[in-house]
Amino acid sequence: MEKSNEVEQQREKKAEFNALEIEYVSYGGEHHLPLIMSLVDQELSEPYSIFTYRYFVYLWPQLSFLAFHKGKCVGTVVCKMGEHRNTTLRGYIAMLVVIKPYRGRGIGDIRS
Repeated sequence: MEKSNEVEQQREKKAEFNALEIEYVSYGGEHHLPLIMSLVDQELSEPYSIFTYRYFVYLWPQLSFLAFHKGKCVGTVVCKMGEHRNTTLRGYIAMLVVIKPYRGRGIGDIRS
């Protein structure tokens, strides 16, 4: 029991990194899909089918990004853009995930 608490505490511990070490990458094709799916399945409560992921990344690949730290995928954002009432464009964030040790450090901040 004590061992599992230690593991959990280590997982919760904030990662030490310099913001310049984070590499942001645009969705680059099917090889990125398992990374996105794994992050979302691990961190978000709502389960999505493969078709939901493909809907977003195939129609708006330019609006899907992954964040890497030293080769490890630590975050993702999946978005879409569309007309609203045939007059204006509106953006929609479908999925936004940053793994726990990296949260609160500006990775998912749109101003970063």
